[in-house]
Amino acid sequence: MSLKKVVSGIIIGAFIFVGSTAQAQMLPKFGIKAGLNYSTFNNTDNAEYKAGFIGGVYTKINIPASPVAIQPELLYAQYGSNAANTDGKFSVDYIQVPVLAKFGFGAPGVPIKPEVFFGPYAGFNVNAEIEDNTTSVGADELVRNTDWGVVVGAGVQVTKLSFELRYTAGLTDVYEDQYADGEKNGAFSLTVGINF
Repeated sequence: MSLKKVVSGIIIGAFIFVGSTAQAQMLPKFGIKAGLNYSTFNNTDNAEYKAGFIGGVYTKINIPASPVAIQPELLYAQYGSNAANTDGKFSVDYIQVPVLAKFGFGAPGVPIKPEVFFGPYAGFNVNAEIEDNTTSVGADELVRNTDWGVVVGAGVQVTKLSFELRYTAGLTDVYEDQYADGEKNGAFSLTVGINF
């Protein structure tokens, strides 16, 4: 076999290997996550933080030869606030769709990888209630159907587990125009996820 054929075979094999590796990296990875949402209404003195649930599914698409990944998510998120100095609380539940750009750090093959991320989200109101110790009243007519905002955060991946801390900042008023007074959603979230 001539040297030319050997070199040609090595080059072709290298291209096939690189191409198949890139395709494997481009395949989306899926996961589920759940955790604690600690939310309030910003731009008001009458709101305090309220605990709630956040959880859902996501897909992560790695960009080949880059530390960047795109991660769309579909979450159920309980927002709202406790009323200051009273037993009342306002609860607003959303189906939330963030689309995050994630930047990973760490050498290939290392099982612990820190990352930071940010991106926009859209939230769709599915339930709103005003509650106190004894009663609960529906309040969907007070709240906008759609909430827009941004997400920033950081996390770490440990093999198939991911741990994240994020802050969600609403950019639109929570209430409909006739009731709006500048209140916007704000929440810290701590989640644990499993990557498949």
